[in-house]
Amino acid sequence: MKQSTNKILLLHSSNDMYGASRIVLQVIDILIKAKYEVHVILPYNGVLNKIITDKGASCSVYNLGVFRKKYLNLKGLYNRFLKIKKAKNYISNYIHKHQIDLLYTNTSVIISGGLAAKKSGIPNLLHIHEIPTGNKLYEIFIGLFVRCFSTKVIVVSNSVAKHWQAYLKKTQLIKVYNGIVFSPKEPPESTKRKTSQDITVTSIARLIPSKGHKYFIEVAKELLKINSKFQFLIVGDTFQGYESYEEKLKTFVVENNLHEKIHFLGLRLDVESILSKSDLVFHSSITPDSLPTVLFEAIKMRVPVAATDLAGAVEILDNGNCGLLVPLNNVKKAAHMINDYIKDEKLKTSNIEKAIEHTNQYFSSTQFEKNILDTFKNTLISK
Repeated sequence: MKQSTNKILLLHSSNDMYGASRIVLQVIDILIKAKYEVHVILPYNGVLNKIITDKGASCSVYNLGVFRKKYLNLKGLYNRFLKIKKAKNYISNYIHKHQIDLLYTNTSVIISGGLAAKKSGIPNLLHIHEIPTGNKLYEIFIGLFVRCFSTKVIVVSNSVAKHWQAYLKKTQLIKVYNGIVFSPKEPPESTKRKTSQDITVTSIARLIPSKGHKYFIEVAKELLKINSKFQFLIVGDTFQGYESYEEKLKTFVVENNLHEKIHFLGLRLDVESILSKSDLVFHSSITPDSLPTVLFEAIKMRVPVAATDLAGAVEILDNGNCGLLVPLNNVKKAAHMINDYIKDEKLKTSNIEKAIEHTNQYFSSTQFEKNILDTFKNTLISK
């Protein structure tokens, strides 16, 4: 089978420039370079449309019935049933019309893709970036669905593998660390972090409850008791339907009289500029985050990193050898650990050097490309 004849249909659950979307763009680049014909369906219009078409892939938009926790109620489930049914038919027709050889679904929250692939008799390669928590029935349902409607399942870290292996056949599961295009650099002289007397702690993450922004704010409040020189930046926007969560965070900041010290910057594309002015990136996730790519962005800019002691962050920071791991449910301890860490220049420098070495060794873009291509080839062979 010649690679040039293989047609891949890729489904993605969002249209943004957060971590999973960046990996999607890398996968598209890899497939196009390998002479695959790439088709992409996104659930709504956004920044990715033009980027994808500029790469040489076909890009369509259709409501894929993305399954999020906010739909776990009677009205929500009925809504998803209708959207998923329509999406399954649309994808099936697309597969038939364009003679697609393989479906690649870039998240476990798209059910319509697996249904369409099964109906069309083509393999479904699923790429899982998440660890669903909080609702056991939902976890079991998604786990069994993935088992029955996926040919192969790529997971992005050991923590993700550990969660999903209970539901999957051993032959289905493949761990592929994300590949980071990594060339560490110093911030330009004009934007060196030490030009300001303030100590800037930054959060870069989508504004959803699992990312732990409330915990970030609580730790910020405690840090300001220790040193009034601290200031905090919260970078990111939210999903449609989660606007009330963002408003609650902003209200919480105002109610605690922190509005002059904590700044919501919204979605920003100049992440490197923000990192260059940051003294620390604190990733405050309160549920297992599979492999938070913002930590790699910080390491690349030589910005020290702190994260809650959970899942993928532990793997990226090599159990604390490459950055600071703080407890999940102890605001005072986390604040004092962060304050001590920021003052320890020798430790921060050592951690950054180790982090760069660790990233280059385990999260190589070259190895990622090889692993992704091998997985696609093997999945197609099993067709």
